[in-house]
Amino acid sequence: MSSSARQTAPHEVPPGTRLVLYACLPASLGEAADHSVASTRRYVADAGWQTVETYVDRAAPFESRALCEGWHNALAAVEQGRAAGIVTPLLVMLGHLEQDRTNLAAWQARTGALITTLWAVVDAADSTALRRPAA
Repeated sequence: MSSSARQTAPHEVPPGTRLVLYACLPASLGEAADHSVASTRRYVADAGWQTVETYVDRAAPFESRALCEGWHNALAAVEQGRAAGIVTPLLVMLGHLEQDRTNLAAWQARTGALITTLWAVVDAADSTALRRPAA
């Protein structure tokens, strides 16, 4: 099993797709880091997707997500069928540590959930990596 997410082109996520917005922002940056959440909200709206819930953890970005309440809430929202996946400003916000990446890959394979960032979409069904074209 791969310990990393697989990516597909963003245009393969249909308009109307329901997603949970999740971000892990460094507590040390305070409100200055919040622009990444606002940018992600605009990206979701521009793509025609729906943000059904938003969870933001304030934690060190290179620490494990295992202790982050918002992360567990985001996963649960997908598992309970409230969303088809997760949108995040940066993929590293979902896990920097090898164990977190392994857990994310296993969760994605089990649920079939989409994981999209501002630059690419991660889809358990496809292992082709494509990037969003630069504006």
